[in-house]
Amino acid sequence: MSRRRERGDETVISVTSAQPGRSEDLDSRIARYAWMMSIRIVCFVLAVITPSPWRWMFIVAAVFLPYVAVVLANAHRTTQLSSADPYTAPERPAIGSHPTVVTPPNEDRTIDTEK
Repeated sequence: MSRRRERGDETVISVTSAQPGRSEDLDSRIARYAWMMSIRIVCFVLAVITPSPWRWMFIVAAVFLPYVAVVLANAHRTTQLSSADPYTAPERPAIGSHPTVVTPPNEDRTIDTEK
């Protein structure tokens, strides 16, 4: 016999509504920061190659990109997942006062009495 108690008044919490793990969050933050620093390197290279008006825009972008990269990398990404429907166990049939034996249909019920 099972010792499991059924509690009808408790809500079931779905695991699918959990936030991503710390390692997954850290990996995405590192990737965002790396992309921003790659853009900064490209800005430095373009500042050397391009003529004067564009050069200053690339220099300004290269100076301010580290600040933006740190702010975006430290921004905590929250994932809003829609909550799933709670699991409802199917209703189990109750055993009556007189249990009955159920036999499959179309079964040949001849008894061989000769031995």
